[in-house]
Amino acid sequence: MKRVPESELDTEANLEQRLVRTDGAKIGEVEVLYVGRQGSPGEGGIFDILGVDERGDTVIVELKRDRAPRDIVAQALEYASEIRNVDYEYLDDQYRQFLREEQGHTEPNDILSLREAHCEYFDLDDVLSKREFNNEQRLVVVGTDFQDVSLNMADFLREHGVDVVAVEYSTYRDENKGIELLTTDGVRRPLSEEPTGTVTSTSDSEDYSELIIAVRDHVFPQVKDELHFEDAERIAKPTHKRSIGFGSDHPEHPGPLKYGMQPRIEEQGLVRFRVNLWNAEPAQHEELRQFLASHAESLDGYTLAEDDTQSMGILTKDVEVDGDEIEVSEMAQELVDLIDYLHPRAIEEYADHELFG
Repeated sequence: MKRVPESELDTEANLEQRLVRTDGAKIGEVEVLYVGRQGSPGEGGIFDILGVDERGDTVIVELKRDRAPRDIVAQALEYASEIRNVDYEYLDDQYRQFLREEQGHTEPNDILSLREAHCEYFDLDDVLSKREFNNEQRLVVVGTDFQDVSLNMADFLREHGVDVVAVEYSTYRDENKGIELLTTDGVRRPLSEEPTGTVTSTSDSEDYSELIIAVRDHVFPQVKDELHFEDAERIAKPTHKRSIGFGSDHPEHPGPLKYGMQPRIEEQGLVRFRVNLWNAEPAQHEELRQFLASHAESLDGYTLAEDDTQSMGILTKDVEVDGDEIEVSEMAQELVDLIDYLHPRAIEEYADHELFG
């Protein structure tokens, strides 16, 4: 691969598109779940990319391209001053719109709330409360290089507690293989990762996308008729890096009930299979939890979460895995067995049920 000069790259909009090809990314030293693109919370300008970090704080990503340093920093500060006043509902609306317009999600059952997607992406034990989102704001300025004046301005703001992260990006291309690689490198790290910082660093989770797609391709032929799926991407897309999570398109299957798999091979030497409840109303949550509790003992190796308010991992089963010898077919069979047991029983229980009509 060879590095591509900035003069040969396309427009800033295409740089944005390359950045948002997945659900999120580690930009410099900042792990970001994307929430929106080209939006504005007020009467000011339009932010390039909006995201949230592991703590639920907002991250404004501004692209430094053919603009004076003063303009870039001033604009980013303007966005941050407006974003700090928005509530969780605004972020959730932005995220759902982003999934539809940028990620191509069309099925309502595929569109998670931001709280649920955040929990999945950062591999948390349960969702954050709405109040835990957007307590702090961080600015990430992305460019091919930074002049001293840019860094001086960033350092001044950082000294006064404004978390400004400067990130240089490079593009590499292999013309023969048609591959393009975008890399980022932090010039100014997040304040939380400076030696004097007191806040823990952001997530550095592994990318399991290849394993997830391999499992998906084993599972899909076995469950597509049962789940009424026509496309394997209803189970997982190539952009899914950390987990599988999907429901059913069967008209009598309760929408909030989801089946999933979460690899934790590098972190804990295991793969976790689980049943989640997504976008469930309180009454639906209570009813489905009781249903899952009644079947927990019949599912070999599964345990019921003690916290009855928990929405992720209501039922879980941990299977130890040797990272050097991963049996994709065995993991796929675990997921198929889970579906084969729960799916028909859920339909039998909740067909024409008033809570899920």
